[in-house]
Amino acid sequence: MTARLLLLCALAALTTACATAPSGPPPPAGVAVVARDQLYLTLPMPPGYPEEREMAQSIVAAYGPRKAAFDALVSLGPEKVTVIVTAPAGPRVAQIDWTAAGVATKTEGTPPPGFRAENVLADMVMTHWPKAALEKALGGRLEVWDYPDGRRRLVRGRELVVDIAPPVRDADGSTKRVLTHYDFNYSLTIVSRDPQ
Repeated sequence: MTARLLLLCALAALTTACATAPSGPPPPAGVAVVARDQLYLTLPMPPGYPEEREMAQSIVAAYGPRKAAFDALVSLGPEKVTVIVTAPAGPRVAQIDWTAAGVATKTEGTPPPGFRAENVLADMVMTHWPKAALEKALGGRLEVWDYPDGRRRLVRGRELVVDIAPPVRDADGSTKRVLTHYDFNYSLTIVSRDPQ
C-alpha cells in the first residue's frame, strides 16, 4: 500500500459520522452533529479538560463492513487540546489544535469530502470529558448516563444513541475502550497508553 493510500485511509477513518450525518450545510465551526435529527455537541471554548494529560492512541474505526486504523498523539488540557494523527507506523496525516480561539486543522494532502475536525473532537469529548461538561456541550439534547464501572451511554428518550464500554486495563498498562454509535453506524476501538 503506498504512503498516499495510507494517508487517504487514515483521513477517511477520521470522518467518523460524516458518512451518515444529515445532508445539508455543515454545522458552524466548533459544533458537531452527534445524532440523527441534527442533534449537536458544541465544543467548549477553551476545551476545559480538567487536567493536563498526554496519551498515545491506536484506533480502529469500523463503519459497517469497512475498517480503517490510525494512530494519534493526544495532548489534553484546560486551555488547549492537540491531536496529531498518523497512519499506522507511518506519516503524519493531520494535526488538530483546539483552543479558546476555536479549532484549527492542518492536513497532509486533500482531506476526504465531509472531513471535520469537530467530529473527531466530539468523539473525544463523549469518551473522556467529565459528565457535567459533556451535558453542557450537548445542551440537554441527549441524556448522559454514567455507570460505576466506567460505562457511559448517551440516550434519546429510551433509545440508546452512543454506548462507550467501560475501560479495560491490559497487563502492559494500556487501556481499551469501545465507542459504538448506533445512529451513525460506526464504532471506534481506542487503545490508550502513556506516550514513550
